[in-house]
Amino acid sequence: MIRKLSTFYVQLYKIVDDPSSDQIISWSKSSPNTFVVWDLKKLRRDILMKPSGLLLGRNLTEFIAKLRSHGFRSVLKGFGELEFEHDDFTRGFVTKKKKMVKAFSEKFDAQIKAI
Repeated sequence: MIRKLSTFYVQLYKIVDDPSSDQIISWSKSSPNTFVVWDLKKLRRDILMKPSGLLLGRNLTEFIAKLRSHGFRSVLKGFGELEFEHDDFTRGFVTKKKKMVKAFSEKFDAQIKAI
């Protein structure tokens, strides 16, 4: 079954890739598959609290839970900063879109079968 790419991935990609949010959240310089949350307070206030950010979560805890449920892993970072990685979430992610859809679909199908 072919599914559309989760709107969560699309919304997150737009925010991470937006140069105007680089002070808050941006691609990591160390890896093309990771992004860093530089300012947790501003992430909550300026991104998650906006209507366009509600899809990502209403607060930091929900945001992190959604990241994990979509296959993101935490990377150790300095105090007050968070870094997340996902093998198929990368700059130019259009090339990996099909792989992400398939992985998400398989995970979802497995969860449904387990019920």
